[in-house]
Amino acid sequence: MSQSVRCQLCFMPLDDLSLNSRELHYETHFKGELQEASSSGLSSRPYGVLKPSPPTKQSGSFKAPPSPVRKKKWKSSLNWSEEGRDVFWYPSLQTPPPPNFTPGMIPLLKKALTKSHAKGTTRRAVLCYDRAIHVNRQNWDLTWGCGYRNFLMTCAALMDQQSQPMYFALLDGPISPGIRNLQRWIEVAWKDGFDKEGYEQLKKLVNTSKWIGTSDLCTAFVYRGIPTELIDIDLDDRGIAPLTDWIVQYFDGYRKASTSGATNINNALTGASPVRCTSLMPIIVQNNGHSRTVVGYELTKNSTVNLLVFDPSRVPSKQIRRAALSAFKSSSDPDSTTSDPPIKRRDSPLATSSKSNASSASNKRIKTGTGAGHHAASAKEENVEDDAAWVDEDDDDDVRPITVGDNEDDDEIVFVSETKASGPKKSTFSWKKGQEGEDPLFIDVLKFFRWENNRVKQKNKYQILYFPLTEPLTILDRMDRKVLRSERI
Repeated sequence: MSQSVRCQLCFMPLDDLSLNSRELHYETHFKGELQEASSSGLSSRPYGVLKPSPPTKQSGSFKAPPSPVRKKKWKSSLNWSEEGRDVFWYPSLQTPPPPNFTPGMIPLLKKALTKSHAKGTTRRAVLCYDRAIHVNRQNWDLTWGCGYRNFLMTCAALMDQQSQPMYFALLDGPISPGIRNLQRWIEVAWKDGFDKEGYEQLKKLVNTSKWIGTSDLCTAFVYRGIPTELIDIDLDDRGIAPLTDWIVQYFDGYRKASTSGATNINNALTGASPVRCTSLMPIIVQNNGHSRTVVGYELTKNSTVNLLVFDPSRVPSKQIRRAALSAFKSSSDPDSTTSDPPIKRRDSPLATSSKSNASSASNKRIKTGTGAGHHAASAKEENVEDDAAWVDEDDDDDVRPITVGDNEDDDEIVFVSETKASGPKKSTFSWKKGQEGEDPLFIDVLKFFRWENNRVKQKNKYQILYFPLTEPLTILDRMDRKVLRSERI
């Protein structure tokens, strides 16, 4: 029996359509928005939104071509509902993470790189703040959610770090982070005169499925008083060295902080370690059509630099997620033996979304009601002390989307059907046994996080959003940054 052919965007059956009708079906997804984007012309704004958004369900612009033969009504087996899924979680919360939030990835990656160093493949590696988390997209934001998920990853790290504790209050209220809440953040900033060029491009964000870029994220963070900087890199014919060199220099910045004070045994041991975690925040790197959160870099024995990324379009396997959750739970347990003191946990009052008009003044509190953009504390009620709560729980969806490949324009969307009896039918990971004595998880962890050079070369324009972890912005600082500026390299 032949496999059914379905549209990779709306998953409508295409078996009864001719090739020309199938092409027309795909064109209807993008035609209206592409024409609108092309008519707007070039912009002097930092790279920002580099790819137009597909039409949303609310717009009513999508009409599927009539099928020549109607057999029976088709119903998708996927759960596309947004209800209950637009949540936010950060490591200091005492509730287990939602199914698409995975803490403990940095300690797991560090362990894999250490094994790679022992085998002679990795010369050295530097990683970001070790409590950074991975957040992957879900069915409901599958085709447009990468920028929002990168935002959630950086917010989780910024709210958990201890270098600038004032960041927590700036990000947590009056509206806490979330996908729909980020859209509200940006629209409120527009109303207060921030990033007028971004407003002209997007017009409306709340309750839409529009792509956003690093420029839009910069607007949201600056409006909240979080210092952020934009870097534009046009590689032209220079190869990828300008991009990788800048990122290596950023993550090597920990050396300045560690050597600025008195030298002690801890600093000496840190410098001697081939794989190091730092207190630096992860950074967001965007190219045309996709963005990723860069969490460090790896220098191989051949002097090649591999960027290490949290890609929101990639779903970690059950084995990787379970290993990461175990590493996180161990590091968070006050009774565990660790060189670092346990981090004090902070609970936040639930800050939810509001459908009422938001105030345009930055110093006024915005009314909050019940909505979807709340902390994950309300999504999970299990006790963190219960080991069962830390076992990987499947999402409500029967089929999980996984993106294969790194080029967003050419990615293949693969769906993994799972049952408790049969397990996954298809996976992005080939869990084959390696050579004798070799740990297959160590190999697949590195494959999952490496953004290798042959994939980076496919695009020639990149924009970086990074966080210098300086004092929060004053009101005057914020007003001075209403117009976005970037450093070009």
